[in-house]
Amino acid sequence: KKRLILDLMDRSIDAEGVRVFIGEESGFRILDDCSVVTAPYRIGDDTIGVLGVIGPTRMAYPHAISTVRYVRGLMNELVDHLYA
Repeated sequence: KKRLILDLMDRSIDAEGVRVFIGEESGFRILDDCSVVTAPYRIGDDTIGVLGVIGPTRMAYPHAISTVRYVRGLMNELVDHLYA
């Protein structure tokens, strides 16, 4: 199961913003009843990590997307402060 999540994270590494995978869009049958909202965080142009939320396909998307976007901004600031 970890490999599936890692594959989704890999597909999100180069995203410019938040990515949303709803149900079958993930490409993994086990996640057909789930949605995944992801976003990478960076130092400059280098991606340091990807964060995300996994939930039901009927999740509150505006809330999940804005939360992931907000935490991504915090992570960008934190890693920039610590490592730049």
